[in-house]
Amino acid sequence: MHSEQQVFHESTDVPALSDSNVIEGEKPDISTVVRHLKERGFVVLRGVLPMASVDAVVARSDELLAQPSVGGVWGYFRADHQKKVLLPTLLGKPVYDLIANEHIVDIAETYLGAECILAETNLKADRGVNYMYFPLHSDFAAGWTKNPALPSPVTQETMKGPLAVGAAIYFHDTTEGAFSYCEGTHKLGAPHGQRLADYPKKMQAEIIATKIRVEGRKGDIVIFDDNGFHGPDHPSRSDRTIILVDYYRTDVLGTEQVTPLPIWSCDIGGLTPKQLRILGANSTFRLPFDEYKWSKIRRKKVFPLITFLINNAFIGAHLRMKLKSVLRGALRR
Repeated sequence: MHSEQQVFHESTDVPALSDSNVIEGEKPDISTVVRHLKERGFVVLRGVLPMASVDAVVARSDELLAQPSVGGVWGYFRADHQKKVLLPTLLGKPVYDLIANEHIVDIAETYLGAECILAETNLKADRGVNYMYFPLHSDFAAGWTKNPALPSPVTQETMKGPLAVGAAIYFHDTTEGAFSYCEGTHKLGAPHGQRLADYPKKMQAEIIATKIRVEGRKGDIVIFDDNGFHGPDHPSRSDRTIILVDYYRTDVLGTEQVTPLPIWSCDIGGLTPKQLRILGANSTFRLPFDEYKWSKIRRKKVFPLITFLINNAFIGAHLRMKLKSVLRGALRR
């Protein structure tokens, strides 16, 4: 398949980047956005995502975040106490204006210099618990893999360039608890691994000193190089709801998704060929969904009790019907 990305050429006579990390407009200049990514590792785009689609997705997610997904009731997943999780593709047609937005894809593919695939996406509703539970990290390092049974495509050499573009889409005006990025750390190549805690103390301090809390408005999308250190602004007392996406370059990481994305059949016809490619048409995956991280609850001691309660939720109706059947049989004798 021929690449659809636009070609970006470095130039020595372009003006310096603005001190602001925000670029506004429905179709921001791709070369300017790419320069921000190359130099800083992240940028905030305001006005690219259609607000009507943002509003529709927020409204639908509010409905599903009101109850857990249990016994056929559509709702959220929970893999820890601090957050609720939804699969964005279950939110319906408007979500594709956000997670498969073609202008955002053009930006990602221009920056990566290759075609990409939406490898992973989740909606997270984080609680403001006021302690650190998701520390700063890099998404990649030499030896990276999502499935230990499969070989890693990532080496120290491939870490010298971008491997993936991540994005965070704000569902509301966000300050405390916002996405944070350590400016310029995408150029380090994660020499000591993905976890900041594994780095020498001096280097940890240097990385943390570059951290920027990327505050934003509802509908803003923060685009960033996954190689840099990033994470939520913790500790935080404020709740936060966002969609996270990761676009992986296919020439290095392959046409593989981390786990398959469920898409409603009635939404498929409205997707363009580019969107279908981005969303994983004809791709493979590294983890089946039942082994993905949101299934962790089955390893908890409380899971057998939850299973018992679900299996016996209608036991009262069953016993009443059984009793009536027995009594009718007795009366006919």
